[in-house]
Amino acid sequence: MDDLKNFDLNKLKEIIKNFGFEQFRAKQVYEWIYNKEELDIVEMKNLPEKLRQKLKQNYTLSSLKIKQIQESKDGTKKILYELKDGYKIESVLIPDDDRTTLCISSQAGCGCGCRFCATGKLGFKRNLETAEIIEEFILAEKENKKKIDNLVFMGMGEPLLNWENVKKAILIISDKSGRNFSQSRITVSTIGIVPKIKEIAESDLKFYLAISLVAADDKMRSELVPFNEKYGLKDIIEISRYYNEKTGREITYEYVMLQNKNDSDEDAKKIIKILKGIKCKINLIPYNVNEKFEFKKPETERVLKFQKILLDAGFKVFIRKEKGSDISAACGQLAGK
Repeated sequence: MDDLKNFDLNKLKEIIKNFGFEQFRAKQVYEWIYNKEELDIVEMKNLPEKLRQKLKQNYTLSSLKIKQIQESKDGTKKILYELKDGYKIESVLIPDDDRTTLCISSQAGCGCGCRFCATGKLGFKRNLETAEIIEEFILAEKENKKKIDNLVFMGMGEPLLNWENVKKAILIISDKSGRNFSQSRITVSTIGIVPKIKEIAESDLKFYLAISLVAADDKMRSELVPFNEKYGLKDIIEISRYYNEKTGREITYEYVMLQNKNDSDEDAKKIIKILKGIKCKINLIPYNVNEKFEFKKPETERVLKFQKILLDAGFKVFIRKEKGSDISAACGQLAGK
């Protein structure tokens, strides 16, 4: 059975009209799902019983099972979900003072094969449906016991290789008739799928874009990010300028720092050269250690020196706080277990 969360409000109106009921009932269903976060059709008490029976017979509203919730010493929570076909994905709730960010997955596994990423080691299993992405959000918000403040597509998978479902999930979550989650509080992270970035730049979508830079020369980037062979740095810089021009929004460049790989003063100077003139900020992410890989985290002094070189060149540069690493919930550590 198809999941009702795969449909926007217009499609839901069509479904309910075909069942012989007034279209305003679709708005009621929308409110139950996205405002009251009710995933049991039977509990939608203001709907006629016959409509609830019709919906229950033909559609589902719940397909994810929470298998485990782990809590870090810093308050970060990692939620392990099992999909209907047995594949597993993870979401991460990240507290910061009185705000919470949800890091969400878009694929089971990932086919990009980044050499430092635990998800990439799994390989690609499948894309998540729109409904599964939305259900991650709803179940995580229920676990959080208060509204999510920020949503980032930085979990398992490459969002722009599942773009149609990710886009639809964003549009439904941000729909004013339902959850009305502001797109300005959503960030989508990509390794640089150039055609999709172009599409986003030319759309009316208002979320923020993050690009995993990882290295500032093609040789090193191809070693660490195999997808660089398809969309290299020249392509990424060109589309970044186009994105700036079309949207007026800055780009966040994520830079995972690996000891003795991409953390030298010369690497910082290469970043300055290629990003010159681009409206952006840079997030430095000291590598989160994983025993499956040989990479190491740079010393704090090295990270601070790297940051200073970029700051002195006029860039906005931030060092990502490590959160949830003790439960393998930090950047690059999600492995669906």
